[in-house]
Amino acid sequence: MMNEQQQLMTAILKADCSFDIDEKGLAVYKRNLHANAMRALEISFPTVEQLLGAELFAYCVEQLLLTSPPGSGDWGTWGREFSALLSQLPALDDYPYVADMATLDYSLHVLNRAKDFSVELSSMSLLASHDLDHLRVVLNPAINLLVSDYPILDIYQANHVSAMKYLTRAKLKMAEGIGQQVLVYRPQFKAKVREHSIEEQYWFELISEGLSIGHALEKMNSQFHHNDSAFLFEEWLPKAIQENTISRIETI
Repeated sequence: MMNEQQQLMTAILKADCSFDIDEKGLAVYKRNLHANAMRALEISFPTVEQLLGAELFAYCVEQLLLTSPPGSGDWGTWGREFSALLSQLPALDDYPYVADMATLDYSLHVLNRAKDFSVELSSMSLLASHDLDHLRVVLNPAINLLVSDYPILDIYQANHVSAMKYLTRAKLKMAEGIGQQVLVYRPQFKAKVREHSIEEQYWFELISEGLSIGHALEKMNSQFHHNDSAFLFEEWLPKAIQENTISRIETI
């Protein structure tokens, strides 16, 4: 049997509720719920809000309340399903890129709330004592690699850094059907995002599979041997340490 709290939530979220609940009190609860939901998603999805505008964003928030209501009192954890919802709403047919932007927004939000993380620098000494075929890179589990058919980083920058510069870039890439691969990472206290190349995306995929450094480099050289710019592990590693994208080096 549904308890009183469940009845109240059902009444708040559904207009056709038949439970015996005071209408005035219910209206207050509804206003508070929607206000809290709006504030929460404005914080978690700032780019999506700017892209859609207040009215359309409010409609999307209401749809999320109906389909995936918050499961705890921590509003900061709500919104994981927002991207999937946005990809299915007919009202957003003119915004085909907005679901991917929601994924980017939420990745940054989650990483900003994550625990502090640092590279195990002592593990780097293994590089001097072991063959690369017997070592592998372990990635920081908190990072996120996103691949989109749309220029999501340029769209993000257009809404947060320099509108004119990046908006022009985004429009040109969308006209040509060019997407972007982006890395969401946190070098210190604030999450960041940057574009990475197809080569680096493939490298991340290889080391995510647990391949040894030596084996992964062999695959990289085989896949991209015609490219002018070769992937150099000795250049990538210091940057990965600085960006906090790896956890450690370990033996296999």
